[in-house]
Amino acid sequence: MQETPHGDVLELPWQTELCCASPPAQHHHWGEGVDEGSAGSRRAPSDPGHPPQCLFRNSTSTLIPPQETNPSGATCWDILCRVDETWENVICDLKHRATSSDTSTPGLVTICLQRLVSQPDREVNTTHGTDSMDCVGKDSITCSIVILAVSSIVVVTANVSNTTAGPLIVLIVPPRLGKPSPPVNLTHTQTADGELVLSWSKPLPHASPVPLSYEVRYITSHNTSNPNWKHVEVTGDQWVSLTGLRSGLHYIVQIHSHHPALPHLWSDWSQPHHIYLEDVTYLPERVAASLGDSVTVHCVFNDRRVNASTAVWFLNLDRLPQSQYTAVNDRVSKITVQPSEQKLYDILRCCQPSGEKYSCNYRYATIYIKDPVIDISCVTNGDLDSMTCRWNNIQTKINFLSRVADLSCDVMEEAEAEEEVGGAVGVVREAVCVSSRSREVKSCTLQPIRVTSCYKLWMEAKTDNGTRSHPVYITPMDHVKPHPPSGLEAVSMPSGVLRLAWVPPELPLYDMQYQVRYALSTGRAHPFWQVLASQAESWAEVPDPDVCRVYNVQVRCMHINRSGTWSDWSHTLYTTPHNSRAPDQGPDFWRVFQEDPASNQTNVTLLFKHFPIVEPTYCVEGLVVQHQASGGIVTEERIGLVSSYRFEWREEVHSVTVKAQNSQGYSTRNINMTLERHPKRKGMYLNRTMNGPKIKSC
Repeated sequence: MQETPHGDVLELPWQTELCCASPPAQHHHWGEGVDEGSAGSRRAPSDPGHPPQCLFRNSTSTLIPPQETNPSGATCWDILCRVDETWENVICDLKHRATSSDTSTPGLVTICLQRLVSQPDREVNTTHGTDSMDCVGKDSITCSIVILAVSSIVVVTANVSNTTAGPLIVLIVPPRLGKPSPPVNLTHTQTADGELVLSWSKPLPHASPVPLSYEVRYITSHNTSNPNWKHVEVTGDQWVSLTGLRSGLHYIVQIHSHHPALPHLWSDWSQPHHIYLEDVTYLPERVAASLGDSVTVHCVFNDRRVNASTAVWFLNLDRLPQSQYTAVNDRVSKITVQPSEQKLYDILRCCQPSGEKYSCNYRYATIYIKDPVIDISCVTNGDLDSMTCRWNNIQTKINFLSRVADLSCDVMEEAEAEEEVGGAVGVVREAVCVSSRSREVKSCTLQPIRVTSCYKLWMEAKTDNGTRSHPVYITPMDHVKPHPPSGLEAVSMPSGVLRLAWVPPELPLYDMQYQVRYALSTGRAHPFWQVLASQAESWAEVPDPDVCRVYNVQVRCMHINRSGTWSDWSHTLYTTPHNSRAPDQGPDFWRVFQEDPASNQTNVTLLFKHFPIVEPTYCVEGLVVQHQASGGIVTEERIGLVSSYRFEWREEVHSVTVKAQNSQGYSTRNINMTLERHPKRKGMYLNRTMNGPKIKSC
């Protein structure tokens, strides 16, 4: 309502009562029942002779029926001001209301209509473009004034028997009523009870304060060629509940409107609004919550063949206990949960049993978690040019972000706390993220990096709500994983110690600590490692090794103050036994014969005795078996360090010699075994000799 120097501006149409009381009734009866604070109680000027007091009673710009009774002792007229059908004149009709208790004679009434011009963005000016019309009568008066092309304001005054009625009435002429524009902003929502509500906005500008009437029509999209619209009438409200819609169908909805005073002049139909009901709707579909909050989500089954009482809820693929959810009605199931820790979001699904499994719609509800604490760990590579970060929250719809500043992390955290005052610290960058085969984010890499600067790291959900994790502050130089040492060498010392040496990595340029591990080379995938204590020197000694065995040896390193990460283990070094000369003699052995009459052959198995090394000046690295048949052909077979050996004896005479071997040569004193067959005697003979120098008895 606009206010002018004349009083409140009321909109047309306007209806009220004009009542006059004659003395002394005005003070004794009517005045006592009038609220002096209301617009209808302002007293008009009166002369000392107490002429009648006249008031506009219950003045309003809405079409309210006049009161049925007159104030005690008063004479009243009904007055209605309106715009005519051509929208060219303002007409005020005044009619005396005669009642059985009213014995007074109406006085002479004068109605004055004064037209003012209202300029845009200016107050009403009573001296600019004014015009007036006076109309006089007793029982009934009709008075009109022409409306100008521009917006007009009409001031209504009344005079009864030389008494001016109060208060001053200021009426504004609204824009001409006509065919309204179509409704706009059509939208639809579902309630927690499963009701589908369509709402809209009335078009602007809307001339009349009286609510419009609406008609809604809707149809499925596949029936547009032969439409059979369903219609719903709506009066006053700007929403309606649509019932009977089926899931899985596309609906087209339109609305038009008319003014109650012009019921046959409808607006055009609105732009089509499309509704598609999924089998399942979640309310809310997305919600943000903090750790410890309780979040309630409703699942609406739009497929009316499904009953909500059989629903089963899942949180991040884990089935939830039935005690956490309940059926609101046949179509709606409700659940209350708390957000998970160390996640940016949770996924909620309501499903239906299907045999031993569950049938779930592809839609779901998402709970975005505010400021979760996610364990982000980072490793700077040995070249100091990139930093790879990993976390324990493998979710796909996230962005990994960083902000870097040339400050220590303590100073940067303090500056971030004052960010609202001094502005952002550093520049935000999105990292390059590497996806695994399952399309889940596995790691993110920052490259290039400033190794001595501070990085603020956090994760954000890929949504408009800006859900982000609690930040982590990291200096890359404190999280280096160096390259492993190189050039690993091993030397067997005469004292029986295995001495190791290696070359430290070129970067980073700080002191390192080292760790050595070794194991007997057995050919197993996972040898039994023994680990030496950490040390600062780039060499180490393995005490009391078996100098005749082969060892696997590796070394790794990290910052001496234990910041960062251990490097990978170096390439494996396989040690070699220490040999200053060839073995003295070959092994002694036993013989086991196994006859095979069908093939006329004998299987011979040699069982080797372990022979001790008197002095650690050589090692036996393997055995060589030499065969000589009766034809004089000599063959050799390397069999390594084994405990037994088997061969077939077919010839009448077969000689076998077993020699020990290492990198310096073969043993010269060896056992020789000769096997002979004597068919006439039906037997076999064994001749065993030692070649080379005689063996001393030990």
